[in-house]
Amino acid sequence: MIRKFIFFIVEAFIGMKRSSFMITVSLATVFISLLIFGFFLIVNLNLVNFSSYLNSKLEVRVFLKDGLTKKEIRLFKEKISSINGIQSVELLDKDQEWNEFKERYDTLNLDDLVNSNPLPVSLTVRLEDDHQLKSIVTLLAGFNMFVEDVVYGGQMAERMQKVSRFILYFGWGIVGVLFCATFLIVINTIKLTIMNRSEEISIMKLVGATDSFVMGPFLLEGVFLGLFSSIVAVAMIHFSLKLIAVNLVSFLPFFPNDLNEKNIFIIYLIVVLWGCFMCLMGALLSTRSTLKKIL
Repeated sequence: MIRKFIFFIVEAFIGMKRSSFMITVSLATVFISLLIFGFFLIVNLNLVNFSSYLNSKLEVRVFLKDGLTKKEIRLFKEKISSINGIQSVELLDKDQEWNEFKERYDTLNLDDLVNSNPLPVSLTVRLEDDHQLKSIVTLLAGFNMFVEDVVYGGQMAERMQKVSRFILYFGWGIVGVLFCATFLIVINTIKLTIMNRSEEISIMKLVGATDSFVMGPFLLEGVFLGLFSSIVAVAMIHFSLKLIAVNLVSFLPFFPNDLNEKNIFIIYLIVVLWGCFMCLMGALLSTRSTLKKIL
């Protein structure tokens, strides 16, 4: 078994040496495909996490009308707390809010301009699920006997979700095109290798070689092609991340960087497995179809 496997490996390298030009083209194509695929995974992972981060920070501010009694405010708070989808409701201290506002803009000398606290009583509403944001905002705004205005920061999160979805679909589209191109090149490369060795394969079949014995070296050739390309792509991604990471933290300190060692390792593993699988499938399809023609 080990001797047979060693024979497959030797034959695979011989076949790659004989088709060195096509192998080089295949390596370059697979490398570019996997490089874009790896960067797409990293960018999309961070965008999805950033979108989730924004959504987790979403809150709805409900400004109440003037003249409401403490009892009315308490009853209204209890009423909206029982609405499905609302996680918590917090009554804000208007005096504390006003003091914090004056401290934030102390250069305005607001005490000289305003005699009393102009801020209305307000509630902070946090949601269980950000997908219910619009419906709950509409529902809260419908309590017009109590509510003066409803403000939420959902527009930015919605834009981020749209950008994330666009990059997701666009990235998968690019990966799909590169996958098809790589697939065709791998199939043609191995097909040429098999055609160049058609006489040798015919002799092997005449002396009793099985289909699996004949196909083995070509399948390993495809695996080696994917493995070499993916390792080079992973190395390029790794060094690029080292250079980008420092600048990203400097320019975007608020951006939730989710590139910890575990996620990086998973992305590298996906790139390697994807490259090997893609080239193995290309080799398998090419070998089967070509052997049927020459045998």
